[in-house]
Amino acid sequence: MVIMSGTATVLQQFVSGLKSRNEDTRAKSAKDLQHYVTTELRELSQDEATTFYDELNHHIFELVSSSDVNEKKGGILAIVSLIGVEGGNATRISRFANYLRNLLPSSDPVVMEMASKAMGHLSMAGDTFTAEYVEFEVKRALEWLGADRNEGRRHAAVLVLRELAVSAPTFFFQQVQPFFDNIFYAVWDPKQAIREGAVSALRACLILTTQRETKEMQKPQWYKQTFEEAEKGFDETLAKEKGMNRDDRVHGALLILNELVRISSMEGERMREEMEEITQQQLVHDKYCKELMGFGTKPRHITPFTSFQSVQPQQSNALLGLLGYSTPQSFLGFGATPVPAKSSLVESRYCRELMEERFDQVCRWVLKYKTSKNPLIQMTILNLLPRLAAFQPHTFTDQYLSDTMGYLLGCLKKEKERTSAFQALGLLVVAVRTEIHPYLMKILEIIKAALPPKDFAHKRQKTIQVDATVFTCISMLSRAMGPSIQPDIKELLEPMLAVGLSPALTAVLYDLSRQIPQLKKDIQDGLLKMLSLVLMHKPLRHPGMPKGLAHQLASPSLTNIPEASDVGSITLALRTLGSFEFEGHSLTQFVRHCADHFLNSEHKEIRMEAARTCSRLLTPSIHLISGHVVSQTAVQVVADVLSKLLVVGITDPDPDIRYCVLASLDERFDAHLAQAENLQALFVALNDEVFEIRELAICTIGRLSSMNPAFVMPFLRKMLIQILTELEHSGVGRNKEQSARMLGHLVSNAPRLIRPYMEPILKALILKLKDPDPNPGVVISVLATIGELAQVSGLEMRKWMDELFPIIMDMLQDSSSLAKRQVALWTLGQQVASTGYVVEPYRKYPSLLEVLLNFLKTEQNQGIRREAIRVLGLLGALDPYKHKVNIGMIDQSRDASAVSLSESKSNQDSADYSTSEMLVNMGNLPLDEFYPAVAIVTLMRILRDPSLSNHHTMVVQAVTFIFKSLGLKCVQFLPQVMPTFLNVIRVCDASIREVNGRLDS
Repeated sequence: MVIMSGTATVLQQFVSGLKSRNEDTRAKSAKDLQHYVTTELRELSQDEATTFYDELNHHIFELVSSSDVNEKKGGILAIVSLIGVEGGNATRISRFANYLRNLLPSSDPVVMEMASKAMGHLSMAGDTFTAEYVEFEVKRALEWLGADRNEGRRHAAVLVLRELAVSAPTFFFQQVQPFFDNIFYAVWDPKQAIREGAVSALRACLILTTQRETKEMQKPQWYKQTFEEAEKGFDETLAKEKGMNRDDRVHGALLILNELVRISSMEGERMREEMEEITQQQLVHDKYCKELMGFGTKPRHITPFTSFQSVQPQQSNALLGLLGYSTPQSFLGFGATPVPAKSSLVESRYCRELMEERFDQVCRWVLKYKTSKNPLIQMTILNLLPRLAAFQPHTFTDQYLSDTMGYLLGCLKKEKERTSAFQALGLLVVAVRTEIHPYLMKILEIIKAALPPKDFAHKRQKTIQVDATVFTCISMLSRAMGPSIQPDIKELLEPMLAVGLSPALTAVLYDLSRQIPQLKKDIQDGLLKMLSLVLMHKPLRHPGMPKGLAHQLASPSLTNIPEASDVGSITLALRTLGSFEFEGHSLTQFVRHCADHFLNSEHKEIRMEAARTCSRLLTPSIHLISGHVVSQTAVQVVADVLSKLLVVGITDPDPDIRYCVLASLDERFDAHLAQAENLQALFVALNDEVFEIRELAICTIGRLSSMNPAFVMPFLRKMLIQILTELEHSGVGRNKEQSARMLGHLVSNAPRLIRPYMEPILKALILKLKDPDPNPGVVISVLATIGELAQVSGLEMRKWMDELFPIIMDMLQDSSSLAKRQVALWTLGQQVASTGYVVEPYRKYPSLLEVLLNFLKTEQNQGIRREAIRVLGLLGALDPYKHKVNIGMIDQSRDASAVSLSESKSNQDSADYSTSEMLVNMGNLPLDEFYPAVAIVTLMRILRDPSLSNHHTMVVQAVTFIFKSLGLKCVQFLPQVMPTFLNVIRVCDASIREVNGRLDS
């Protein structure tokens, strides 16, 4: 077949990309594969799709089994790209679990890191085997830790434990005690990477246990156990593990203490996160500039998946948050040096109490090893001391500040430790606040020495490199001391600006302008002079200032900044210009220059940042226009720049830029976008080749329909007819899905247009739900649109509830698709909230309460659990007695205790009992009869669910085993089992029919 040969060619392209030695090529191929299987593959026949998946699985197996490390990495990325994709999920997930299992341990640490992260994603797939999978992997990892030392296995084990603790906390928590019993074997390992990996897993577990603390629970032993293990590391008399020296043991103990203090002081961690974010931004910028230098003057190609696949616009922010589209994509950008994910900020009450009791002892241990020559110990101490200061600032200041400052000032003189010492000093200063005053002059001297000297500009030396932690230290100093150090900081401004533009400099200047308002004008003037030189290649000239005077007033430290023709400097300058607060300064000349010169740059990065910056810089002019006195200059600037932005938004060859321009034109610009010439440009964007750009365009136009209805409404009516025609009559599933999503945006953003056409729209949507499309994306989009329509139509939706509710109930119980359940839950909430249809659904649909409670019992995603609670609240309070009567738990004609399972319901309905219902009905039975009854009812529920057909064989085997164990006692369960078995035999395939037949024997 032609399609098959075309599919084979596409598959071969994906596989070639995944085998590439280039990291970016592998990541792009994985993203493209994910896009293909969720779009184009769904348009093929079932046989063609199955053949494609079979071939793809074969290639993935070859990749992960290859001896080439790069091919293994490509195989892992392919697995992650397919997790959560609809169709054959259970079988695929099980196969992928085995592939990843066989990759561990590996001789390559990056492969192990990637495989463990993929296992974390696999545990979030929401499949029925998640609990069993997590339990198996955790137990296997703990066995590897407890067994005789095997370096590869230990390293793999700690990586897997860390990822599962983060990704599947509910299931991991069941194994928490064995974790604490075994993790310290790895903490005492002679290899640094294993020790640090083990402590990273310990951190994830401590966060997990902290989140599950309650006031009523007994004091947990985990924190005490962890502290006692740390204590062993400092005990010289304890026997050493073979191959582990004293320094390794002390390093492990200090790492444990670091984690215990971390979860005992939330406020200190918040400050640390802010500081680390600044240094991280600087590292990312430096790496980015190096990459650009490597590419030369050619514009760097960035795949459009970066913007579109990670954030897809949906019908509402609430639904977007619930669905969480960006989960797998964030992993697909994985490289050898990933940006560290933020850990949750938590504080354990019990651990805090423990550490308060042992605070002096911990401080003495830490300071005892400050003279150690081991660099690992030195780095850990520099990490730990500021945490201890933030934990108990008064005690620390009184007893340990003097020793600590002596140690830190000594570290600042050593080249290797200077970066960490500046960071530690900054955090220490902000922890002890004004108590640092006696050491202030020494600190300022060291900072001055790290910055360029005052005569630096005149000597025309090369640009000096200043570490980002120097700037963060200045920032923390201003937070601690406030305006009292204004004179000292003012002296530092010129040397700081002489260093040149950087993310760290921008961050510290922003902080200084907030903490010391007296310096705001100096900071703004200095930064604008620098930006003028970088972007316009001339000194800053305020409106009305003579040209000659501008050159005279230019700071000597800034005139020698090298001409910034490189992409990195211009991009950073544009970003700074758009994000920094320049109150009281006219930026008109900058916004005009950006629109004239940078929106048409050959470099994609510059065009992208210029579009964002122009939209931000127009805000003051827009406020000026909306005031009482209208400035004609401001009107002209807004009109000119907006016109140029819209031209870029519809003509730029790169879809990322077009998307960025439309996304930046938010509600601030509505009054100007509603002008006829601007609307014409937006109408053109509705024909963009990229669907996500068309989505943004229709959202914007729909929003403007209330501002210029005469111009917009006729166009939108035509658009509505076109969308409905496409939805009803298109033979391509992808087109129908996109039409449903466009309709949802139109409903959400143009309610006045939609309200008169509510009935025909709803009829078309319900028809699509009653005759479900094989493409699950169509069903999901249609259901989400109905949720939006409920908000617009309000009480008018009430008469459709009897048709909609059964469909929503079916989708809420669709075990094969997590996405359907998510959207069905959100839509149910929208329906109930908009129509006031409360309490009554519990009577009409007795299983509704159990279905909603199951979301809370089984779902890992916090957004879904929160939405389930919201829906329960919207549905209202329920009379427990009436509910029990409604579901048949109480027979009003007889005593409730006499109602048995077989009497209160028909044989078929009895399988719908929940465990709690059975406990009430069969409370008088002995446990050896009650437990099999619960098991049989649960197994029959699975057997009657067609979406779980791939589990039916295992169900039959389980029932067979139970009946053999019960002997003659199984007779009482035959009325529940036989009708379901016979029904399955009629409709199932030959293999299951054969297994079903075994029960008869």
